[in-house]
Amino acid sequence: MKAMRFPVLFLLGACVVLASAARAEIVVRLEATAESVPVHLEPDDGSPVVETLSRGDVVKLSSPIKFRTHWYYVLFVSSRSGRTLTGYVVDGLVRKLNSTLKVVDLTPAAPAIDDPAEFDLRGTALPEIEWGVPESVILRSEGRPFDREHSGDMEFLRYHRELLGKKCLVTYVLIGRKLGSVRIHLLERYANKDRYVADYNSVRDFLNAKLGSPRYDNVIWKDRAYAERGDDLGTAVTSGTLSLSSEWAYRDMGLRISLSGENSEVLFAAEISDLKTRNPTSF
Repeated sequence: MKAMRFPVLFLLGACVVLASAARAEIVVRLEATAESVPVHLEPDDGSPVVETLSRGDVVKLSSPIKFRTHWYYVLFVSSRSGRTLTGYVVDGLVRKLNSTLKVVDLTPAAPAIDDPAEFDLRGTALPEIEWGVPESVILRSEGRPFDREHSGDMEFLRYHRELLGKKCLVTYVLIGRKLGSVRIHLLERYANKDRYVADYNSVRDFLNAKLGSPRYDNVIWKDRAYAERGDDLGTAVTSGTLSLSSEWAYRDMGLRISLSGENSEVLFAAEISDLKTRNPTSF
């Protein structure tokens, strides 16, 4: 399993950067996977549509309970009024970015970094991952995780790692006791939010050079007037006005990166998943 070791691997997983102090809470985000995702006033197809999400839009899950078996209750920022509203989306049109996992002390109570180092992508090769391996193989390769959690038929094994000069939380996602996805949580906080956009662009350029143009490449503005004002992109991301996402298919894996935020909280995300496995983390 040397191919699974992470010194050569960075672009896996969901990278969560919380701008506030360390805390324990449930953080669940959903990303629209269809070209158009209606948000209904009630959990009913005949209910009025209060918002329409585009592919790559990210909303917050407001309740862990599904309504009428297949509806999620979500929080979103209205593209019309800019206010935070609630509504319902069909579960098949969205995907969970970070499952229903507790984020526990992922962000140390330390000052934000004024001048963070850039990701060191020199000599980085795309990973070769043996999908479908059991937990025992991962443990032999990575050792005992500092934390683990179960959610239905999914299991999450977490490790602290320093990857390409960045402090990260690596998460192996097992579906039905077999490896189906690998994720990362970036643990560094940047004082200058524009640096998140710069990092996103550098990673995207790296992947374009390796894989070619992405099959999806989204730049979504909630407020076009905000875009025309030319304000800082980092501010646009942290306010929830701007979100970026790109994804590629490469051999037997799908690779997705995204950048979004809300209320000064930044979600810098990347995930690699087995394309042959239909699961909550698949593309």
